[in-house]
Amino acid sequence: MEDETKLFYDLTARETADRWFKEPMLMPTIQEFVSMLPEKPKVLDLGCGPGHKSMRLSAAGAEVMGIDFSRKCIEIARERCPQCKFELTDFRELDDRFGKFDGVFASGSIIHIKPIELSNVLQKVAEVLDEKGYLEVILQDGTGTREILTIIDRRKLNRIIYLYNKSTLISFCSKNGLAFIKKGYLNPILVDKGWRCYIFQK
Repeated sequence: MEDETKLFYDLTARETADRWFKEPMLMPTIQEFVSMLPEKPKVLDLGCGPGHKSMRLSAAGAEVMGIDFSRKCIEIARERCPQCKFELTDFRELDDRFGKFDGVFASGSIIHIKPIELSNVLQKVAEVLDEKGYLEVILQDGTGTREILTIIDRRKLNRIIYLYNKSTLISFCSKNGLAFIKKGYLNPILVDKGWRCYIFQK
């Protein structure tokens, strides 16, 4: 199933970039997050996809490093957003090789992490955050899982999305040294589709 998720992002990377590089829906969310950080902050885009979020983080004044496990996404991100740095990395294997960050922006990435793996991921995030650094998480609200079937070029791809509600996420974060600060701004269209935004501080 994880291989199918990676393949899905490889196959849809160009389409995703074409749509989201011109869609400013996340810009107010990103501006709010960057405004909480020091001037010219270093930000890690955790699960950066083809670079559309990194581009907007950079436009908001951040120095951005993006990581993703999709080779095609990283290739496109490097093409379209040369002002940012990108590395092909599974964020479940995050370590200190990229240094420390004032903020970690995790939009649509935690939904691919099983509950049994989430504490380990959040611990790694906390380790790369500077003291008093911030984490922003955008995820699908709920409990349990959702299976998504997509057909691309007549090939069926099954992906599992992991749902987390506010209290569950706060519990996971607090156990890993990340304190809940507030609910972040999110466009009402995304909220209506089940997305939620939460901000934490180390």
